[in-house]
Amino acid sequence: MKRATLWLLLAVSTLVPVAALAEDDQTISYFYPLRTRRPVIERELELRVEHDKARDGRETTAAAALELPTLPRWQVEIEVPLVFLDPRDAASTAGFGDIEVENKVLFWRSLDYLAAVGGGVEARFPTGSERRGLGGEAAIEPFLTGGIALGDFDVLASAAYEFNVNSHVKGPNEQELSASAALGWRVHRRFTPLVELTTVTRTRGDNEDGLLHRTQVYIIPGLNVRPLPATTLRLGLELPLTSARTHEYAILGGFVKEF
Repeated sequence: MKRATLWLLLAVSTLVPVAALAEDDQTISYFYPLRTRRPVIERELELRVEHDKARDGRETTAAAALELPTLPRWQVEIEVPLVFLDPRDAASTAGFGDIEVENKVLFWRSLDYLAAVGGGVEARFPTGSERRGLGGEAAIEPFLTGGIALGDFDVLASAAYEFNVNSHVKGPNEQELSASAALGWRVHRRFTPLVELTTVTRTRGDNEDGLLHRTQVYIIPGLNVRPLPATTLRLGLELPLTSARTHEYAILGGFVKEF
């Protein structure tokens, strides 16, 4: 019964918003961070690339995401990833990873102060092959996000708590708390340097890698470039600041086309 309830919650979270109030379509324009979620309703197509270097090998993920507002304050996003693995002591492999579906709701917005608060739920489906290391994880991740524009600077922050709900996992299902903050400086309408600070803490699960209850801290210097109207390129380098880490570095990039 418990497993059936968890799967039902996973399915419902992809279909039902937390709240959605119809009103005008005015919005606030923030820069695009690399990890931090934005508290705005988006209509765009995005291509994301992440390349991680760890002690046991390299992993590259290329994902296509479609973000559409169903109501002025409710957005749905679907992301389909393609994963490339190059382990140090095994053969390389590639294939589709776990599909993610996200509901995001804009809870509050002030056009006078250029501030906003949002939140929602992301669901991950085990469409990738667990045997080949390409995914196979079912999870639910509620999150909150907020932002404010202060002159030429944008300040964004978000926090999330992920629950693994795989029925085949032995032992305690993994849970993870993550938080991040990002600062962007609008030097020019086409160029925004940025810096992000992110933390990840596994609060439940196995401790094979020694990361249970240890907080990982990463810094990400990066930039946004707008080569054309309604088009943004973003690029950043994620570096660990503590000995608790899952990778030595990660190269993060993305291409966003608003429509």
